[in-house]
Amino acid sequence: MRNAVLLFTIVFGLSAFASSKLDVSPDNKIDVKGLMTMTVAWVKDKSKKFDVSITIKNESDKAGIIVMLNDMGCGRGDTAGQLKHTFFNTGERTIDFKAHQQKQFNMVCDLGGDVKSGPFKLNIAKVYDNPGMDGHTLGKILASDLTWSQDDKK
Repeated sequence: MRNAVLLFTIVFGLSAFASSKLDVSPDNKIDVKGLMTMTVAWVKDKSKKFDVSITIKNESDKAGIIVMLNDMGCGRGDTAGQLKHTFFNTGERTIDFKAHQQKQFNMVCDLGGDVKSGPFKLNIAKVYDNPGMDGHTLGKILASDLTWSQDDKK
């Protein structure tokens, strides 16, 4: 039992040194006036991946919007990654928002290998209208190719 506690302490201690948290200015956001905003509270660098806290808000007074998880991407520097939900990739795949609704997600960008430097990047390829407000039906594309970036300097 004591060996297990010691092992946990060593692993936890090493993982604390292996990553660093970068707080992000609330002014650094994706902002599509009258449609949606995406802000990032923090990024936690883990070399082969990074964790990120994302908040998306529907800024519309009456329309519903949908963002598909597979339309969201990430990367660092010139390396593209895969964006997933942090808890065993369980979470919404079809992320729907009613008027003025806001959702917060902790996600992970898996870079597939060590990436030591370069700006952290997130992108949303498409934001869809949800004309029936059912949370599932994709309507026309309201915005596309939205990018957020944060320099890796502290």
